[in-house]
Amino acid sequence: MNNIITTYLSREIIKTSAATMLVLYIILMSNALGRVLADIADGDIPQQALWPVMLSQSVNMLVLLLPISFFLGIIFTFGRMYKDHEIVVMNACGIGYRDFYKPVVIVLLPLLLLTSYASLSLNAKMQSNARAIIDQENNQHEFHQIKPGQFNQSEAGDTVFFMETLSADKLELQDVIISQTDRDAMILETANYGRQQLDEQSGDLFLVVGPGQRVEGVAGQKDFKIIDYDQHGILVEKQTKSIDSDVRSIEKTIPELRSSTQMDDQIELRWRITIPVVLTVLALLAVPLSYISPRQGRYGKVGYALMVYIVYLNLIVVTRAQLEAGVIPMMVNFWWVHLIFIAFTCALLYRLNKGVLFFRPGSAT
Repeated sequence: MNNIITTYLSREIIKTSAATMLVLYIILMSNALGRVLADIADGDIPQQALWPVMLSQSVNMLVLLLPISFFLGIIFTFGRMYKDHEIVVMNACGIGYRDFYKPVVIVLLPLLLLTSYASLSLNAKMQSNARAIIDQENNQHEFHQIKPGQFNQSEAGDTVFFMETLSADKLELQDVIISQTDRDAMILETANYGRQQLDEQSGDLFLVVGPGQRVEGVAGQKDFKIIDYDQHGILVEKQTKSIDSDVRSIEKTIPELRSSTQMDDQIELRWRITIPVVLTVLALLAVPLSYISPRQGRYGKVGYALMVYIVYLNLIVVTRAQLEAGVIPMMVNFWWVHLIFIAFTCALLYRLNKGVLFFRPGSAT
């Protein structure tokens, strides 16, 4: 009988948690996509880095959403069963909180492994990969950002470049127009063809164009020079965006964080460890917290559960800020918050079990 009930509860918890996770994930990722697109429009993030950045954001969201999704999944599942009097029938059969924790632990163990891997290792790897792609795109030659069929202005604003078509390998271009401003003089070049040529020794990129024509002069004056040429090379400047070479704490691996003496790295290490602990504590807390009296509605404890989660999360965030400010000793770090909610869980179990903590079968009423 217990195996059937354990399987049933495990299946219901998984379905409810997955549905909650999906809804929250879609909402938060939609907001994240809007912020990333705004950064791309402002030029803070290269367009080519959209998907790597979104992938890193999705992993980060996964780490943060797994605890709250599993927590609410348990609350919803047991809340419905309390309202439909299924728990009452189970209590009459001698099934209590000790049996309710079995399916929770069964679902918790793989989620704990996933959360630990994502928090301790995967998130840092994805953040580092996204940062590397952004730096690589920001450090590209300016020509790589030029689009065919439209006029493109250089970052300095002194050059306007146009090409009609670009080959599939992005090396050959046709019908080139280049307009440059040199102090008071204006330079206009037109060429039938062009190609990219990279100097392997210096790493400089040259645009070799020709045959074509070059016109030099001052706007409004008749004194100008016309030069017909077979071909010539134009140095393409690299973008001048500054790149921060320092590796952020969120991008470092666990061995790097452990060996570091920097305060930020030590706080980051403990922050990553606290995410799986939060998942475990919330899972244990959700079972007694989901109790609904006969007069309460099916979702009577959802608001209460959300308030508990918000308090838990805010205490952790405040603790991190206090650690960064040096107010709380590093030895204490986040454990005091976990201990408060573990004590809260024990108090709820003690009250619902009528003065017995671990555990009176059939005492959940």
